[in-house]
Amino acid sequence: MIPGYAARRAALVALLAFEREDRPVAETLSFDRTLDSRDHGLALQIASTSVRWKALLDHHLSPFLRTPTAPELMWILRMSVAQAHLLKSIPIHSAVDLGVELAHEAGGKKASGFANAVLRRAAHNPIHRPVGEDAQSLSIRYSHPQWLVERWLAQHGLETAISMLKAGNLDPALWVRVRPGTTDVPWSSDQVTEIAHNGLFVRPDLSRDLVLGCAAFRRGDLALQDPASGAVALELIPHLRPGMTLVDICAAPGGKIACLRDAGLLEGVRTIALDNSPFRQKRTLEGFRKRSIPAIVGVCDGLHPPLRPGSADVVLLDAPCSNLGVLSRRPEARWRAKPEDPARHAVLQEALLKSALNLVRPGRVILYSVCSTEPEECANVARALDGRAHILSQSLRLPGQDGWDGFFSVLARVGNAKDA
Repeated sequence: MIPGYAARRAALVALLAFEREDRPVAETLSFDRTLDSRDHGLALQIASTSVRWKALLDHHLSPFLRTPTAPELMWILRMSVAQAHLLKSIPIHSAVDLGVELAHEAGGKKASGFANAVLRRAAHNPIHRPVGEDAQSLSIRYSHPQWLVERWLAQHGLETAISMLKAGNLDPALWVRVRPGTTDVPWSSDQVTEIAHNGLFVRPDLSRDLVLGCAAFRRGDLALQDPASGAVALELIPHLRPGMTLVDICAAPGGKIACLRDAGLLEGVRTIALDNSPFRQKRTLEGFRKRSIPAIVGVCDGLHPPLRPGSADVVLLDAPCSNLGVLSRRPEARWRAKPEDPARHAVLQEALLKSALNLVRPGRVILYSVCSTEPEECANVARALDGRAHILSQSLRLPGQDGWDGFFSVLARVGNAKDA
């Protein structure tokens, strides 16, 4: 097999799974056991870049396409141009030659001839990005849906909207949550570029594959997690004590509970992790076993949790959302989302929040969060707390702030009773 071909083929498979089944490219590639770590990393880079820059790539390719192109062949063209123009480490001739080979495998001589004709021109002509500050130009230049650009311009103004668009196109920073006491980390002190949350989170100048392949990661002492997610969980620091009951009603895959455990907050705390996805809860259970987290893991609808009202001291609700605050980490979300999605998600989020409120005994706390910064999913949903809980803190972080993901959270004390 031609060197590098396996990575390109795997990237194409992942891109087609996104096209046909709406599956994240990283998820598809995570199940590919045929790739070595180097090819896996290359496939993920190619697939993620192709999805992230889809609008700009289509804008560049359009003059070279006279008729509609089949999805499989279109993704081959996109990923080949992405390699030629956006991934500087890949020679143009490699991007073109391997793209033509993929087209031949996909559609025979006719497809490879077409791909060759298009790529010889598209790969050697520079990409011209629209320079205007109107929504259409920004949509193409930063490769985000025009409706989302219009929304962010209206909400935040030009400067902040552009900052958010740029953040969505950054390769996500590698952040590692480190269990205190772990000494065999795969980086040296001079490779640490940043720390967060008193050293619980570390940003090393290291490849992702080196972290994933080390012994500390395999035994659960290291985990990949953005500090934004950690910041949400750590808001519970003053409110968790031995003897209490913590319920996470949208827990999978268990990252926030694992963060609380690594921060030393779960000693003597009865922990219950619920979610409605059996597949994702299998991952939660595997992760908890790996990290020796003593929690009850269950599958249920968060709207109807199998717990008595008022039986929890702390309830954590990291609700399903549009993911529009984490577009660098989940590049597919921008194309999956629709203008009505924030309001549609808000209906479920508010219902889940009301369900979660019923579990909290008076005087105890509830924490609501989403990895979105859209008002419908954030402050508007938090209004369901009015009259039932007193807001202790509320946070909104836009994408790219301090190099973190975007998120919203609100912490509230239920009822009027004082915390015991």
